[in-house]
Amino acid sequence: MIRDVVKDVEGENVLLLGNEAMARGALEAGIDVYAAYPGTPSSEIADTLSEACRLLKGRTEFYMEYSINEKVAFEVAAGASLAGKRGMCGMKHVGVNVASDTLFSFAYVGARGGFVVVSADDPSLHSSQNEQDNRWYGRAARVPIVEASNVQEAKDLVKLAFNLSEEFQLPIMFRSYTRLSHTSGVVKLGKLPEKKLERVEWERSPLSDVLVPANAIKRKKVLLEKIERVRRRFDGVEINRVEGGEGREGVIACGISYTYAKEALGRIGVDLPVLKLLTQYPLPEKLIENFISSLDKVAVVEELDPFVELHVKAIAKDYGVKVYGKENGCFPESYEYNISIVERGLAKMLGKGGGGSDELLEKVNTISSIAPPRPPVFCPGCPHAATFYAIKKVSKDVGGAALPSDIGCYTLGVSKPFETVEICICMGAGVGVSNGLSKVLKNKIITTVGDSTFFHATVPAMINAVYNRHRFVFVVLDNSGTAMTGFQPHPGLPVRGCGEQSKPVKIEDVAKGCGVEFVEVVNPYNIRKMEDTLRRALEHEAVSVIVARRLCAVLWNRERRRKGIKIVPFKVEDGCDLCLECVSSFTCPAIVYDGKKVWIDEALCAGCGVCAQICPRGVIKPKTEG
Repeated sequence: MIRDVVKDVEGENVLLLGNEAMARGALEAGIDVYAAYPGTPSSEIADTLSEACRLLKGRTEFYMEYSINEKVAFEVAAGASLAGKRGMCGMKHVGVNVASDTLFSFAYVGARGGFVVVSADDPSLHSSQNEQDNRWYGRAARVPIVEASNVQEAKDLVKLAFNLSEEFQLPIMFRSYTRLSHTSGVVKLGKLPEKKLERVEWERSPLSDVLVPANAIKRKKVLLEKIERVRRRFDGVEINRVEGGEGREGVIACGISYTYAKEALGRIGVDLPVLKLLTQYPLPEKLIENFISSLDKVAVVEELDPFVELHVKAIAKDYGVKVYGKENGCFPESYEYNISIVERGLAKMLGKGGGGSDELLEKVNTISSIAPPRPPVFCPGCPHAATFYAIKKVSKDVGGAALPSDIGCYTLGVSKPFETVEICICMGAGVGVSNGLSKVLKNKIITTVGDSTFFHATVPAMINAVYNRHRFVFVVLDNSGTAMTGFQPHPGLPVRGCGEQSKPVKIEDVAKGCGVEFVEVVNPYNIRKMEDTLRRALEHEAVSVIVARRLCAVLWNRERRRKGIKIVPFKVEDGCDLCLECVSSFTCPAIVYDGKKVWIDEALCAGCGVCAQICPRGVIKPKTEG
């Protein structure tokens, strides 16, 4: 909780979420600037620091912002570092793809003030479109990587990362993952520094900061020298250590896999030497060499790719040590690990049979198998559901349009009965793909994107569509917030990080400024107008933009309750002939068909009235008193 994150009580133990612990570590490190674009599982770091920024004003001061995308967030924090301040940015794993252009070049430039980039990876794809392992980014960009095995270390290693960054004048990647970011644990608080955020004089350094080829070729050599120094430092760093155990078999365990490995060894009943490895790049080769040189077998326990395993194999071949990992099928290469998975892998190495039985997991699986399916659905009153209903109807009328989309809660439009999301690749790609489709399809094209994603990644593709005379309808689903990750603000809203006010940037003004000629704003709850606007937009001979603007139903309900406005639900009156248009073509969690009749759950109904508009018999009405 935020009150524990900002406590100025050194030595006190508090319960923190992993992301909150990282935020606390940044505060204890004396952070000056934090920037982020929200993305699960990293979002709570930014949300926590946004609150802390406001609460600690005048005590531990820093600047925090929700940036328009991850590349800009990286550059905001890098700017602070170049001025000698401590900068940090956070993003989910795929966000590093967006920031990678700056990441690779900033490694050449180097940090002055401490610089930390948090990459929150997502094994098992809890909220992501892929499962990439961002340790490869560190290796490719030659940026050191550290990761924690528990919540206490999450706080402590953020502080260490800032110190390492300044020691070696390099950006440092702090790698987290869903199970760490969203796990709660007891954290011993350190001291919060008293500091002001003071402006400084700029110090020029064009030979390092201006990456023209003549400078960059020299900076590459400097970077390689720095990485070699880091490697030597990691060979002796206290967070990498060998623990107990005897015998000719051993375990190298990375991050949270260390915790799984220790518990798995206890369940198997063996005491093997374990190398706890929290620096992932550059690997401490001397430490690894010393560890495996006296072994016959070693298991490498790490989630996702065989990143450490491949490096260990290269060292192990000189000592005749057999490596057990992903490449020989000892451990899986996909999804999150747990104690049972690690136990089975270690049992294979030890020749102890199957192993890995877990009564609790088996019980969960049994219960899950008999539980009714609960697929994700739009919230009652969601304006996106109304928009997609209109899109599906208009698409059918024109013989079936192509329907690209994007990343967000609106991606649920892929499900029945809407089936109005046919392509979803990555942030902003729906609009870019529509540029290409417009030149090769006979069909009309209607692409959808959320308001936050519009600012994040679609504007260049929209400009491209104007310039190259591509033809498609671009519907921006504007529900006034980054709803999928917790309603963080974006440039279209009058609020920013730390709760401060700002001037909103209107989506329709951006579209017009980019040269789009057909731009209209529609309330999607007005189904007839939405359909009419879509039809007219499809006739436009170039790209057209429709802003479907309506406050998210969750926020709308909160707003009405806060103001004491009564929510009037709708009901199905007599005369319903069970045409089922409201459940087979529209669908809302508040509308129930029990096999005999259609009725509306008053506890769920948001009172949007969309169902009343689509009812062919007109028998859905607001509920009256009495």
